[in-house]
Amino acid sequence: MTETTRLLKDLVAIPSVNPMGRDLQGPELFEHRVTAYLEDFFRGLGVPYERQPVAPLRENIVARFQGSHSSAPTFLFEVHQDTVPTDHMTIAPFGAVIEGDRLYGRGACDIKGGMAAMLCAVARLAEERPPQMPTMMKVGISASSWKK
Repeated sequence: MTETTRLLKDLVAIPSVNPMGRDLQGPELFEHRVTAYLEDFFRGLGVPYERQPVAPLRENIVARFQGSHSSAPTFLFEVHQDTVPTDHMTIAPFGAVIEGDRLYGRGACDIKGGMAAMLCAVARLAEERPPQMPTMMKVGISASSWKK
């Protein structure tokens, strides 16, 4: 299994359902578990990060590391952490099951697939620190912060 696939499998298995204004109940609500996963990920890379409270169980996380020189451009990877509710799904929403060359589960395409790709890019740059490395920022946005 590739690193990107492992990250995607991990992320899809973490519930981060946005109730989208509905009166939903359950342990799968909100993004706090994804934020904690991202915090562990950045800590493991030695990349500085900051959690920004937005609402109960909903936080942004911003990770940033300096490029190879002060005039290095800044690249920003931005991704939201929430998924839509799991109503009427016919598969286990957080099963992260791989069949053939596809991974199934809530958020596999929107948005956790993109998040896994971004995390792999950040990890590679953090580990290799190429000579012309840009300043990197990775932002995981809580859905509730969109409403402000």
